Amino acid sequence: MAPQMRCDTPAAPRRSSLSSRVLKVMGLFSGVQALTIICSIVRTKLVAIWLGPAGIGLFGLYNSVMDTICSVTQAGTGTGVIRELAMAPREALPRLVAVVRRWGWALGLAGALLTLALSPALSRFTFGDDNHTGGFIALSVAVMLLTLSSTEGAIFQGLKRYTRLAKSSVWGAVGGLAVSAPMYYFWGLDSVIPSLLAYAAAIWICRGLYHEKTPSPDSPLGLKETFSAGKGFAMLGIYMTVTTFATNAVSYIFMSYLNHRGGVEAAGFYQAGFTLVNRYVGLVLVAVGMEYLPRLSEVSRSPRRTELFLSHEIILIMLVMFPVVTIFVAADELFVRLLYDKAFLVMLPFVTWAVIGTIFRAWSWCLAYVILAKSDGAVYLVTELLSAIVAIGLNILFYDRWGIRGLGYAYTLWYLFYLAEVWLLCRSRYRLRIRRNAIWLPAMLFMACAGAALCRELVGWWGALPFVILSLAVSASGLRRLLGVGPARIIEKFVKPAKKG
Repeated sequence: MAPQMRCDTPAAPRRSSLSSRVLKVMGLFSGVQALTIICSIVRTKLVAIWLGPAGIGLFGLYNSVMDTICSVTQAGTGTGVIRELAMAPREALPRLVAVVRRWGWALGLAGALLTLALSPALSRFTFGDDNHTGGFIALSVAVMLLTLSSTEGAIFQGLKRYTRLAKSSVWGAVGGLAVSAPMYYFWGLDSVIPSLLAYAAAIWICRGLYHEKTPSPDSPLGLKETFSAGKGFAMLGIYMTVTTFATNAVSYIFMSYLNHRGGVEAAGFYQAGFTLVNRYVGLVLVAVGMEYLPRLSEVSRSPRRTELFLSHEIILIMLVMFPVVTIFVAADELFVRLLYDKAFLVMLPFVTWAVIGTIFRAWSWCLAYVILAKSDGAVYLVTELLSAIVAIGLNILFYDRWGIRGLGYAYTLWYLFYLAEVWLLCRSRYRLRIRRNAIWLPAMLFMACAGAALCRELVGWWGALPFVILSLAVSASGLRRLLGVGPARIIEKFVKPAKKG
């Protein structure tokens, strides 16, 4: 049953001002994500040049261990925190922020102690000896710093301090690269552990420089109150941690199957194509989530306002994604050559057909955020697990039938299933109804994107060019109606930073 409507839920803003704010945040964080990826690419390139394959291997092994531990220790410092802060009344924020920071320190210290305790075992399991125990002991500090940074980032997002979050993220990525690069050059393989620590410290320091200065709570905050106040967002975090672990396990199972069935090259082509579609095209979706989740959480107790924001988000994200997808379809070969190598052109059929599935992905994400905004952790876990199982089934079935091209078909059908799943859930569990124009618009845009992909395969990149022109015209016209301004002002709103925070 949906929660009762609360009378003090804030009114929905005018559609034009809301669209303008969303575009600004989307532009801001798309740029942040792009710059972060560039820094990551440069860092990997420098490691490859100065440290060689051994350096790449060491970074991969240490990072995989850190990521696994951090995914557990950051359980209570992500989505649940963002939701609680977005929903909290202004007078309760100082106390809630203090609770969140205490949880961040507790989880950070727990992660550090866990890494310390497991250091000998991690060294033996990862490297087969005890020689790297000291390295894992040193990385316990990095685990704590990354957890504290994640906590502060969630506070920024929950309080809608988007500019501060963007600046701290950019300076953290650039500062971490600037500090690490000389270490690679002068210390060689001995720089791996110090550079990982320096990178984590740079991110933590930059988050601290922009941290939210909130007044101290009116009365002392006890241990019992800290635990009880944080129990809600911690439970949602635990559900999401289990979800991430389970979906990663399913992904690993399929990669193992693909490696056995098609060889290491087939697995490499799939991984490269999946990264291209999910990470680079998904920049827009990551940026959307930065602003959408706090706003949706704020009105989650009002079904009517949730419906309004949901329908508006679907229309807006579709108008942005339409040209992104058609341009990607037309220029897929160029993107593969730029980001990889001509040897990877064999994955083009997968990329071409998977990228049109991002229309369903964006559509379904708008609906899935409703589950998170309502803190329905158990339902979210079941939904994601069912989706992951369907994904692995489709991948195996379609790869056996059509090879690498079939994985592109499977990706699109996977997100079509996920869309149907979360749509039915929102209708039956939360009694939400999507507005008619938020249904037919995505459906029509998907048909146009599928037409672009078909023409791209039949006659080449220029066959998709008319669809690129159509998408630009439709997007410009739709955004103009939403914003009430011309194309030049639309670009300005997308590029100009959000003022909040």
